[in-house]
Amino acid sequence: MPGPVFLRGDTVSMRTLERDDLDLLQKYRNHPEVRRLLGRVHPQNRDKVEQDFEGYMSNAVNLLACVEEDPVGFVALFDWNESSGHAELAYWVAPEHQGNGYASEAGELAVEYAFDERRCHRLDAGAHATNAASRALLEKLGFEEEGRRREHVFLDGEYVDTVLYGLLAHEWRD
Repeated sequence: MPGPVFLRGDTVSMRTLERDDLDLLQKYRNHPEVRRLLGRVHPQNRDKVEQDFEGYMSNAVNLLACVEEDPVGFVALFDWNESSGHAELAYWVAPEHQGNGYASEAGELAVEYAFDERRCHRLDAGAHATNAASRALLEKLGFEEEGRRREHVFLDGEYVDTVLYGLLAHEWRD
């Protein structure tokens, strides 16, 4: 069961990721439609997910996007650099919940939190060039394309570019 509500939107509530949620995280890290878009090519067993939870994820803001307490996706703000005021945004929505606007609302809540509560100055994000939905979401949130890592990931038998995005606090507020 997801943790307490941390951020609340009209439809989506963002709840803390708890140890009890690691089975859900493992499920979607291995789900063919989700893992592919995340660039995960290795199977994620429970031990690996737990190591990540105790390791690099402990320095990030990890939230489950929930609708009526049921998890529909995940949002992370990570690689925080407090002195320079920047972090990176990542997210996914379970395939069975896509197309309902949940990613948009969860993304808005995360961006607002980063800029308004954490005094972040800049957010970075990346999306595979072939992931039109993720790119459209970032652009809807106001992110600007800033560059590309050419042939950066190997997906579905071909090398694909990663598109790099950035959003500044004053752009979000405007």
